Amino acid sequence: MPMSSWYVSYRAGAATVMSLAKSRDEAIGTACSLLDQKIDVQEIGSLRGMRDRDDIIDSVEIRKLHARRIHAA
Repeated sequence: MPMSSWYVSYRAGAATVMSLAKSRDEAIGTACSLLDQKIDVQEIGSLRGMRDRDDIIDSVEIRKLHARRIHAA
């Protein structure tokens, strides 16, 4: 089984939790699903090696992506 290469971090009570995803798109889908449930998503990021700025999607950008998905549906 290949290792997950992306994570989604979100608040669960007083803790920050990570959920693993196989791809960037899957991580975005997970984050949007969490937002639909009113869960505070912190960021999406790559687990592989050195990270570029493009490998982190912050909470502001996640909410923009989520809004675009809602409007597209």
